[in-house]
Amino acid sequence: MEAREGVRTKRTRDPEGARAQLLASGVRLFERRGYAATSVQAIVEDAGLTKGAFYHHFGSKEDLLKRVHDEFINYQVGRARAVVNVPDATPVEKLRGLIVEALLEPMSMYKSEITVFMQERRFLEGELFTEIQRKRDEFEGFFVDVIEQGMELGVFRREGSPRLVAFGVIGMGAWTHVWLDLDGPMTPRQIGEIYANTILGGLVVD
Repeated sequence: MEAREGVRTKRTRDPEGARAQLLASGVRLFERRGYAATSVQAIVEDAGLTKGAFYHHFGSKEDLLKRVHDEFINYQVGRARAVVNVPDATPVEKLRGLIVEALLEPMSMYKSEITVFMQERRFLEGELFTEIQRKRDEFEGFFVDVIEQGMELGVFRREGSPRLVAFGVIGMGAWTHVWLDLDGPMTPRQIGEIYANTILGGLVVD
């Protein structure tokens, strides 16, 4: 009982710390065991907290999975917005920035979160899925807009719709988490530069 009281006192003093612990435990267990095989009880035990602490921060296990997605997509959207808002940047510079800065580089910090979401997203339904789709549409929109701008200016080849090309670019990067080794010889940023060179080599009008 004393240990439980200690945990509750700690949570009260540092609610954001408790939330971060629960998220980290959820990511770790979802990645190791899978979403379906991980209970709320397992998450709170791994975090050293209580179910009361869990439900203070998350409405359900599904809500925690949605927050895992938010952890990385919010960062990606922020990076994408910064890239496209650089004054006087060309479509080529913007698309390179989106690929390197917003699509690949975040994997250096959020590889586990991205892996968990891509593996377990089928468990997200209803309003939670709608919120996720809205953020993903926003992220994809940055790519679509830049590619469309490049096509209209005659900088990019007009082969297929901007949305189709954008989906191809995003898809190329999105599944890198499957084989990416963060301790390997190349960083996500370096991989992103190779992807950008390959994509732009096919898109840019000679």
